[in-house]
Amino acid sequence: MSTTRRKYAPRLPPDQRRDQLLDGALDLIAEGGFDAVTMEAVARRSGVTKPVVYELYANRTEVIAALLHREADRATAQVLGAMPATDFGDRRPEDVYTDTVHAFVNAVVASPQRWRLVLLPPEGTPVAFRRQVELVRAQVLAQVNALAELGLKAMGDTGLDAELLGHTMLALAEMAGRLAITDPERFTPDRLVAFVGQVAHLLPKG
Repeated sequence: MSTTRRKYAPRLPPDQRRDQLLDGALDLIAEGGFDAVTMEAVARRSGVTKPVVYELYANRTEVIAALLHREADRATAQVLGAMPATDFGDRRPEDVYTDTVHAFVNAVVASPQRWRLVLLPPEGTPVAFRRQVELVRAQVLAQVNALAELGLKAMGDTGLDAELLGHTMLALAEMAGRLAITDPERFTPDRLVAFVGQVAHLLPKG
């Protein structure tokens, strides 16, 4: 008499297994919010048994905390990686800003579930994660403000307020990111970046 043996997930190094489980949890949040994350659901989505999940995480709270920590770190690296250095070289400030938004939108499109957590946090998003996002945003805003001031100096006496321009630049980039997530077919990266470039080139020259 033949018997059917249960298939087991191949063994993976702990770091790879953690990423696999957290990827599964991220999928669940994207589909059903934080309430969808249970140990059983994470195991099922990841193609493993529940004991495999419990080997690395004691409960769903630990899974969610680890996921949010990972996504916050990766989002921070992506957005800071898109930021230019403090020297524009021989490039025009408006071109530098457009290229920066282009890199950011591409990062959003490449990881929409991650950026949905950041730009459009679902109900139930832990307060600690929201605070972390705000801290990173403040860091990015400070850098954007510095770049706006540098750009205005390069453009001459435009009469524009550098700090308010920095806020506007960041808000425009965030808007582009949200549209790329919520309606990607209508608001493609090319359309968004073209618009940002048009706005940037409307700035007055001194």
